[in-house]
Amino acid sequence: MLSTPWSDLDPMALSRLGCRTVTEAFETRGEVEWRRAEADALAEALAQPDLGVLSLGGGAPTAARAAAAIRASQASGNAMVALLHPGEEELVRRLGQGRGDRPRLARDDAAEVAAMSRERLPLYRSLADLSVDTRRPAAACAARLACFIRQGRWAWPSRPASG
Repeated sequence: MLSTPWSDLDPMALSRLGCRTVTEAFETRGEVEWRRAEADALAEALAQPDLGVLSLGGGAPTAARAAAAIRASQASGNAMVALLHPGEEELVRRLGQGRGDRPRLARDDAAEVAAMSRERLPLYRSLADLSVDTRRPAAACAARLACFIRQGRWAWPSRPASG
């Protein structure tokens, strides 16, 4: 929709560690090394002039160095952050369908997912220039984001994911 490159931070961090999956990175290198690789990859990506869209995993901004890199890029006008959040109930439902490559989730436990969401959401909101409720169909969410970007409406203040 935006005719711009899209990248995912996980493969960038994985290549730094020589791992194939996030679970493998956690098991062989540990979470501290994973977060360090994520923060390094994020800083490198944010320094690229034509980055386009960069997707971050949920734990990426929880590292202080990564959050600082995001804030610095925002302050310099080089990055805008969209929080894509489905609300706690939907997040629990989605993650309950299988933990996939999510090593921080020891089990597919709704209470664990909800607690992690409540813990992280204030940070996510503090970093967001815009929040989008992703309980809507993916195409509608993408169209909404594209509209905001094209209209230059990214200067809106952060607000909770709701509409």
